[in-house]
Amino acid sequence: MRKKARISSLLAALLLGAGILGGCGSEPASSGSQDTSGSSDSSVQEESPSVSEEESAPEAEAAANTPDISEEVTLTMYLIGDRPVDNDEVFAKINEKLKAEINATIDVKFMSWGEYEQKYPLIFASGEDWDIIYTADWCFYNAQATKQGFWEITQEALNTYAPMTAQTIYPEAWEQAKVNGQVFMLPMNYKEITSYVYMARGDLMDKYEIQSVASLDEAEAYMDAIVANEPTLIPLDVGSDYDKLFVFDRMWEKANWESEEKVAGIGTWQAIGSVSELDDNAEVKGVYDQAEFQGVIERLKDWKDRGFWSKNAVVNTQNNTESFQAGKSALALCNANTAKSIYAQMTAEHPEWDVRVFDAQDGVPPVLNSYLANGMSIFSKSKHPERALMALDYLRNDVEINNLFCYGIEGKHWEAAGENALVSLPDSSNYAYDGNCNWGVRNDANWRVIEGGIPDLEELNAVWKENARSRRYQTFVFDDSTVKNEIAAITEIFNSDYKLLGLGFTDDPAGDIAKLKEKMTAAGADTVYAEMQKQAQEFLKTNGN
Repeated sequence: MRKKARISSLLAALLLGAGILGGCGSEPASSGSQDTSGSSDSSVQEESPSVSEEESAPEAEAAANTPDISEEVTLTMYLIGDRPVDNDEVFAKINEKLKAEINATIDVKFMSWGEYEQKYPLIFASGEDWDIIYTADWCFYNAQATKQGFWEITQEALNTYAPMTAQTIYPEAWEQAKVNGQVFMLPMNYKEITSYVYMARGDLMDKYEIQSVASLDEAEAYMDAIVANEPTLIPLDVGSDYDKLFVFDRMWEKANWESEEKVAGIGTWQAIGSVSELDDNAEVKGVYDQAEFQGVIERLKDWKDRGFWSKNAVVNTQNNTESFQAGKSALALCNANTAKSIYAQMTAEHPEWDVRVFDAQDGVPPVLNSYLANGMSIFSKSKHPERALMALDYLRNDVEINNLFCYGIEGKHWEAAGENALVSLPDSSNYAYDGNCNWGVRNDANWRVIEGGIPDLEELNAVWKENARSRRYQTFVFDDSTVKNEIAAITEIFNSDYKLLGLGFTDDPAGDIAKLKEKMTAAGADTVYAEMQKQAQEFLKTNGN
């Protein structure tokens, strides 16, 4: 079969090149030397001497290690977000090629932004038969890795079932994915900066003589004008589980960057832990115990009281960019990648809005992400983990499949503009650029940017790249195995009391912060932070920080 032959050839190439690839800069650490003696040339003439056992060893080993794909399988993959209209059409084309290559197809299921935080942990214990899932350092990677929720991806498995990934994965990405020395994720192969932008209605800015929306103060002035003059519009319609804390994050980041302590989050964000990046003792505290916290909550309360977002924000299930696109709000706050994916569509559908994009970093350096910011993992109870790894290998590395997953169907959703760019076509509204939770298979080797997108984006990118920084604990992975019960209790508080404060829903900031601390203490936060501090100190020693 063609698919077996192709995999065999890849394995043979990998075996023959092991001595070279072991020292290649684009390889993870080698799992050991392999015999590369002899020849795999099959065109030996009849009168030639017989090939020795030594000479045939690599070919025999490759044949022995060739994955068995004789059984056709359907793999179930979970992604986060809302299902694109054309998702089934796109995956029909992906599955056509996967069927030919590895005798497998993928059935895609989605967890919406409004439900993923609750649903994600539940599907591991549901008894459901599934195989692949999106994960990230912010999306349960460490929690499930330490609970044996993910299948371990060994170097041997990578070489055997994902040879393209074995040859191309950034070695630092492989190292970052390790939890207690084991890898449970294929992290994105993409160097990413996370930066935030405001998207505003230019027609309304001109109407009310607003010159810029590039800071918290300028956003405040713009939203004041909307409240006073546009009663049918919500200034900034935040509130879904996806963006409940977006405004809090911008205020919190700015307050701490301008403070003497340079406080940053540590561990999983649901644990509400924080540490000063300047503290070599790595003292971990609850965010609520940091000096800047009350001032941020007081400003959020002020914005909420002034009507900058809906009184129903707590139960809102639509994220703020969706509301902005639907004409329900006057301002959106999102990361730059989201803005890039929807800008062309909005300007085409509503040129009268004159949508304008502004840097929302407000002087705070953007984050140079770890590779764990996006990735894909395999369920530990998958019936076909090896085939799932093979499928991920193609989703990441096969140019045609990767393009389909990331951008949709060429000629329908997008068209190429040179080697590294694309132009979104009208049907991209049904499969938005980079909007299908394909982030775990992003690959620098194949990545395309939108041509003719956000004006001045190159200038913004230049500023972000110049100022971007990696945080001190960027690659710190917290092992919560000894405090699982406490983490579960804290997560409940995070999803209720903490998010309410993060939206400014309080009549007494100081009193409610004290109540939050009391609940956190009762839930075992002190035990969690002590363990987190212990591990952070070890992290600093190990990493020479």
